[in-house]
Amino acid sequence: MANELKTRETTKIILVHFTGDASVTFGQVRQEASQRGMSETGVHFVIERDGKLLMGRHQSKVGSHYPEYDDLSVGILVAAVRDDMNEVQSIALTLLLEKLQADYPSIESIKYVYRTE
Repeated sequence: MANELKTRETTKIILVHFTGDASVTFGQVRQEASQRGMSETGVHFVIERDGKLLMGRHQSKVGSHYPEYDDLSVGILVAAVRDDMNEVQSIALTLLLEKLQADYPSIESIKYVYRTE
């Protein structure tokens, strides 16, 4: 996949994806990416149920998580339903969002994506 090697030129959006299932693990995310022929995850960060923050694709690279915004965004995947995130996930997400906004002053918005399955 070409995007896996391409460095993102502009970062304007943070996309926060919610799995809709708190039991999803980083290992499962990696396995799904591998099954799709990708050498790494399409998202840049994964926050597991216990609040553990794991790095997927390097944050400087173009993601493969939402085609419309891949070239402009950093992708975060939270193993939860947004309204049912536990406290440690909420803290991890807040701290990560603050760090990314400091790293990329060009960020214009944070968008939330919910799994509809």
